Parts: sequence; C-alpha cells; structure tokens
Amino acid sequence: MRRSKKMRRGGENGSFWISYSDMMAGMLFTFALILFMAVYQLVDLQQKKTIELETKEAQLSTQQSLLIDQEAQLKDKEELLATTTLMLQEQQAELEENRTALTAAQQSLSLQQSKIDEQAALLAAQQSEIDKLIGMRSRIIEELRDELRGAGLDAVVDKNTGAIAFTGAVLFDSGKNELKQSGKALLNAFIPVYVRTLMSEENDDYVAEIIIEGHTDTDGTYLNNLALSQERALAVVSYCLSGEMTGLSYAEKEVLQSIITANGRSYSDPVYAADGTVDKEASRRVVFKFRMKDSEMIDQMSEILEGQQED
Repeated sequence: MRRSKKMRRGGENGSFWISYSDMMAGMLFTFALILFMAVYQLVDLQQKKTIELETKEAQLSTQQSLLIDQEAQLKDKEELLATTTLMLQEQQAELEENRTALTAAQQSLSLQQSKIDEQAALLAAQQSEIDKLIGMRSRIIEELRDELRGAGLDAVVDKNTGAIAFTGAVLFDSGKNELKQSGKALLNAFIPVYVRTLMSEENDDYVAEIIIEGHTDTDGTYLNNLALSQERALAVVSYCLSGEMTGLSYAEKEVLQSIITANGRSYSDPVYAADGTVDKEASRRVVFKFRMKDSEMIDQMSEILEGQQED
C-alpha cells in the first residue's frame, strides 16, 4: 500500500516535471517565435527603410541634377542678363550721344534758320530797295524824256539805261577834240535841262554820278582813238564847268563837279549797222550817262532775279 503510494507520488512528480518541461518548451518556442517575428519585422522594416532611403536618395539625386540644371540655366540667364545690360548701357550711352548731337544739330539748325530769316529779311529789304531804285531810275528816265521834249531838244533817251548819245559830227570836227560852235550851242541847250533833272530835289539822293563817254570809229589804232575819245569827253566836261556854260549857276556847277566824270572808250563799243558792219558815223559819238547809287548791286540783283524767273 505504501509502495503504491510511493509510486503514485513518484508518478505525480514525473508528470509534473514533464508538464513543466513542456510548458517551458512551449514558452521557449513562443519566445523564439516572438523573437523570430521581432527579428523578421526588424529586417523587414530595415529593408523598407533601405528602399525608402534609396528612393529618397534617388529623388534627391534627381533633384540635385535638376538643381544643377537650374543653376546652369540661371547662370546662362545671368550671363545673358549681364550681356543685355551691357548692350543696354552701350545703347543708352549711344542714345545720349545721339541726343546730344541732335540737340546740337537742332541748335545749329535754329541758328541757321535765324540767319536764314535774317538773310531773308535783308534780301526782302534789299529787294524792296532795289525795286524802289529800279522804279526811281525808270521814273528819272521818263522824266528826262519829258523835260528834253518840253525843251524842244531832239535827243533819244535809252529806255533801259537813260543813256543819251550825240554824234561826234555835231560836237567835233573829224579828228579834232575842240568843241564846234554848234556843239557848244547844243550843250548850252541840253546840259541845264539834263543836269537840273538829275539833280532835282526828288532825284538828287538817288543819282551818284554823271558820266561823259567819248567813242570813236574803228579807223586808226586803239591808243590813238583812246586818246581822242578821252580828250573829247574831257572837252565836254570842261565846257560844262566853264564860264561859257551860262545855263548853270555857280552853285550848280559846284555840285556837278562833284559827280561828273570823263571816260574815253576808243572803239571798244562800236555801233553796228543792220547788215552787221560798223556804222562809223554813229560810232563817233559822245554819250551822257548817269549812275544810280548802288547801281552795281541793282544790276547784279536784276540779273539774278531775271535768271530765277527764267529757271
């Protein structure tokens, strides 16, 4: 009985240890399983983290490449901007130079325009004066015609110049330089009318000179004819200023002396007949002319104006 009890107790203890061993084995298995799962999860997590890290590294590498490209583009744009800025500065400088040049040109143009306006005003004034003088000369020529006609003198007055010519045969014998009585008589009748017309109060301010020209025909040498023509012109002037000229007062002769001149022309300006030959009788002449003040300017301007009208 006792043995049986002992055996029962031993059996119970063995079962206990077996159960305990099984329990420990189960617990160890469970722990190993838990450890395995933990290690597995850790490895899986590490792989995921590694993949995620590699993905991020790839993205970062891509972003870095993109950033490098953007930096390169930015550098190109900065270089382009710098070049454009330089070009713009050069263009600005050139624009300033052009503006300065334009301002200078405008000032020069304004100055030139002012000068042109001044010249135009001066030309207009000169033209007005020329028109006045031309009109005055025409009026004097017309007045000479009327006064000579009224005095019964048969003298031809050139309608353009006012020149009056007397043939040498009336005033001088052939080849002589002394006035004939008929010549003196002609001068006594002609000179007072001629001089008083030109030296009248209306005309005195415009007449600058009275010119006596002697002309010869083409016979003989130029110098001999020059001397003869000069002597004849001088003879006329001398007579006009002498005491024999009773038609002029002493005061009138004083004024006449200040404006009268004598010129010999030899045969430099002969008179031609209709057939083109020299008219010797007409060429031997004494011509009375008067010169207006500024007559050279009048003649030159008249030629210019006539040329402009023809163009």
